[in-house]
Amino acid sequence: MVTEIRKFSDQIAFVVLRRVDAMMIMVDDCLQGTPPSRVVVGSALFSYLGMKFISVGTDFHHQLRNRGLLRIVFEAAKSLPILKDLVACEKAKLIAKLDKDLRKKIAAKPPRMIELPYDGLSSKEIMSEADCRRAKDTSHLMKASRMSGAVYMADQEHFDLLCSIYSSFVHANPLHADAFPSVTRMEAEVVSMTASLLGGCSATNPDVCGLMTSGGTESILTAIRATRDYMRVVRHVRRPEMIVAVSAHAAVYKAAEYFNIQIVRVPVDKDFRMDVDATARAIRKNTILIYASAPGYPHGVIDPVEKLAALAKKNGVCLHVDACLGGFVLPFIPSLNQTSSELFDFRAPGVTSMSADTHKYGLSQKGSSVVLYASALLRQYQYTAVMDWSGGLYISPSQPGSRPGGLIAQTWASLLHLGRKGFQMITKRICNAAVLLRAGISSIDGLQVLGSDVTMVVAWGSTDPLLDIYVVNDIMITKGWHLSVLHTPAALHMCITPANIECVPELLSDLKAAVDEARNSNDGCISGGKAPIYGLAGALPDRDLVGDILKDVQDLMLRHV
Repeated sequence: MVTEIRKFSDQIAFVVLRRVDAMMIMVDDCLQGTPPSRVVVGSALFSYLGMKFISVGTDFHHQLRNRGLLRIVFEAAKSLPILKDLVACEKAKLIAKLDKDLRKKIAAKPPRMIELPYDGLSSKEIMSEADCRRAKDTSHLMKASRMSGAVYMADQEHFDLLCSIYSSFVHANPLHADAFPSVTRMEAEVVSMTASLLGGCSATNPDVCGLMTSGGTESILTAIRATRDYMRVVRHVRRPEMIVAVSAHAAVYKAAEYFNIQIVRVPVDKDFRMDVDATARAIRKNTILIYASAPGYPHGVIDPVEKLAALAKKNGVCLHVDACLGGFVLPFIPSLNQTSSELFDFRAPGVTSMSADTHKYGLSQKGSSVVLYASALLRQYQYTAVMDWSGGLYISPSQPGSRPGGLIAQTWASLLHLGRKGFQMITKRICNAAVLLRAGISSIDGLQVLGSDVTMVVAWGSTDPLLDIYVVNDIMITKGWHLSVLHTPAALHMCITPANIECVPELLSDLKAAVDEARNSNDGCISGGKAPIYGLAGALPDRDLVGDILKDVQDLMLRHV
């Protein structure tokens, strides 16, 4: 059999070579008598056009693969004058309506400060101005929060301790480690304590290390940038791609824009977990990173990190686990027998970096997070070293140079104050509240819980085609609730924190009433509500247009404050 295949292969090669030889003879006959200079110029021109054609074709292939045919068609259609004017007109109407709504909410008092006062205000005047502005903020946040996530602390003693520690170290800056060794030491201890919860600082993973950042987004950006530079050196990847689930945190899109990385999105399965088979098919020679969540922000679902890590290790790519929400909760769930023991951290071979927010369930003040790496070698790729600056030799381990030592100190204090026992108690209360909320939502006609993992995030959607979940949200807003709004599928979620645990029974009562009210509403919408906008954003197939609208809305929000 092998001999026959080899013979057949030789025959094909012989035929191909004869054809090529015949073509060369034909070209020679055509060019006979042609000046050499024309042959050279013609060859160069033909090569240039060929390369240009290949470049355009490659670019179109990338656009088609990453944006889809529909978005490319819409972009081309929008360039037509008649459609361009129509889209601009309709978008202007929508923005004008939003502008009108936001203007109504602008506080007449106090008057807005638009320039620096000539004479400085007294301490009493400044406190009065600050109190006047704070009066517009959401209140009753300690143990009575009606917000999804956002506020996590519910212990006044803990809060007062962190404020006191912060004020004691407010002048410290880890950039000047020789002058402020205290906060440098505290940062190292925070990183070590966090790593010990996530499979590091052990006999199997003694090299896990990291740094503190200002929040989850910076931790994610930092890890992705370090991975990009590492893979550029190790694997010589010049056009990097990272594979993310459609449920991955929005920070990955920031990273893609900032660091010129192509995002390859893969679907989730019926339980909203990252699809392992689709991920395997998406891996290519330019893949530098697989991005997993534990749990994901939209539905509170934990991606199959062990399987994804094995896939990453097999293909020689990195894997980042976004544990910004779960970093200080998931390590304490197995002991409560609330979920499976599948690994989600550095104990899973193949995990190269993680992010965990201390300012969420680490219960420290806002802007504090930790980024971890499997080795110091990978961490070095997040550093910036400047050797030829007239200001001297410069080395910075993070994106910002100066960093607030007070935030580092209060984070350190938070972890020490709570201890393992404190985190275990908080986790148990969160899981119990999640079970209660999931059961209560399942009992409401027309609603369905999304995802099967019992974590701090509980998401739900509508099973009734006549029940608009966004209208339900508008009604809940009138009742004082601030839920998180999701797309594809349309849904809402509540992120349970120590600050809102006690309000779960009230949430269920108001949610049932809101569903009944939405069903009985005449026009199917609430005056001043955002359901039409959410519905439009979800229904528009032109995602670039949705992005343009979002940018205009952001401008309005920054203007009308």
